[in-house]
Amino acid sequence: MKKRKYIALITVTLIIMFFVLLEVNSLKLKEKSTLEDTEFEFIDLPEEAVFRNDLGISGIGDPFVLKAENGVYYMYCTSAPNGFYCWKSEDLVHWTDRKLCYVRQTDSWCVDCFWAPEVYFYEGKYYMFYTAKNRGKSLRIGLAVSDSPDGMFEDTKNAPFWDPGYAVIDANVLFDEDGSKYLFYSRDCSENMEGGIWKSEIYGIRLSDDLLSVKGEAVKLISPEQQWEKASGNTWWNEGPEVIIHQNKYYLTYSANCFASPSYSIGYAVSDMPLGPYVKASENPILTSGLRKDVSGPGHHSFTVSPDGTQLWAVYHSHTDPLNPSGDRKVNIDRAGFTEDGKLFINGPTSGLQPVPSRNGLADVTGLFSAEDARLTDGFVTIYKKQKDGEIALEKDENGYLKVVLEAENSIPIHGVAIYPGADRMKDFRTVRLCFDGRLYSKEYQFNDDEVSPLILGFDNKKVKSIELIFTLKEGVKSSGLSEIRVLALGDA
Repeated sequence: MKKRKYIALITVTLIIMFFVLLEVNSLKLKEKSTLEDTEFEFIDLPEEAVFRNDLGISGIGDPFVLKAENGVYYMYCTSAPNGFYCWKSEDLVHWTDRKLCYVRQTDSWCVDCFWAPEVYFYEGKYYMFYTAKNRGKSLRIGLAVSDSPDGMFEDTKNAPFWDPGYAVIDANVLFDEDGSKYLFYSRDCSENMEGGIWKSEIYGIRLSDDLLSVKGEAVKLISPEQQWEKASGNTWWNEGPEVIIHQNKYYLTYSANCFASPSYSIGYAVSDMPLGPYVKASENPILTSGLRKDVSGPGHHSFTVSPDGTQLWAVYHSHTDPLNPSGDRKVNIDRAGFTEDGKLFINGPTSGLQPVPSRNGLADVTGLFSAEDARLTDGFVTIYKKQKDGEIALEKDENGYLKVVLEAENSIPIHGVAIYPGADRMKDFRTVRLCFDGRLYSKEYQFNDDEVSPLILGFDNKKVKSIELIFTLKEGVKSSGLSEIRVLALGDA
């Protein structure tokens, strides 16, 4: 009898153990199935969400972009032997409706060398300041007016805007916050020699309230002096001035060296007053091609904002054929902005795929997220090694991973992440994986040997509060750096 009870007890125990093991195995299978179900695939972003420089406009120079009152962009360039063409765009990327918007008259004061048009909307009219040679073959600045941003523009008088008595080019107008107006220009090297060096130097002067004349005397603001500005033999240039205001300081940006040279680049100087004194930035140049072969001679720029007004962009030219620099140039755009300590940056020159300027339906929502190190979301991308202070150092954890987390206060619908590893860092990485809200994982992405920054990872829309990026490095690489993470959203964010 005892033996039967013992056998029955063993049988019941075995049955219980069987079902317990069955349940444990079932839970493991369920957990594995759930993990597999939550792993999402990366997909290509829609074509309209990304772009690359080339924008399809070449044979030009000195691009200036005006964002009109209706939100449409108009671009004016050095583009015709007897005047200027303009183009239209809704998004800063796709340009159409090429149109001749200014043509010299047969009896005009100006005869050729039509360069660097800039257009400003003021009191219901559009004012075009431009460069041209007069009948005496000396360069001057002209002024034409139109009721429409695409012309036709007509000269306010059959004479230069004003005559300083020497060759001048590249007019730029600043509407200051107190209502005063200033004209910045370059005294051209063609008629300006000093100590055996031909020099282009940048000046500033007050404008009348109606923009039709100057007030007072011109002031010399900057002259070629930094070593990088002296790469063109016995002719030195500071030209193409463009002044913007940030936190009550005046940023005078300019181009240096010969426009047809690979060394043509952009720098800037800062002042507390519109007419100086200006101090040049020690980190100049801030846009240069260096020794690269994919781009050459970026310069003569203008600034505008993205369609939604949240981003600053630089519009500039570079040589259409970077291996054969010449006067044939093309249009480029790249993100610009300011670091926390007030340094101006332009994230370029770029040649790879990148997110389009932020707009309704294709928004950059990085500003809704924060990172432990603010440099990851400040907009500044390190292109060259001298900019390394703009990126953060990453070390492996005990499991061999490098991890970065972005967090938002509320759940945000997103469709992509752009990863900027920083100067020369792309080659360090082996894989990356995304984790949303600590539970939703992506498939692992493997970096290619020829990967170009930024790496843009697209996916079906996800609504998330937390984004974790999990990296692994290549064999032998112990640490690396990241410059920037951008978060992208399709539809209204």
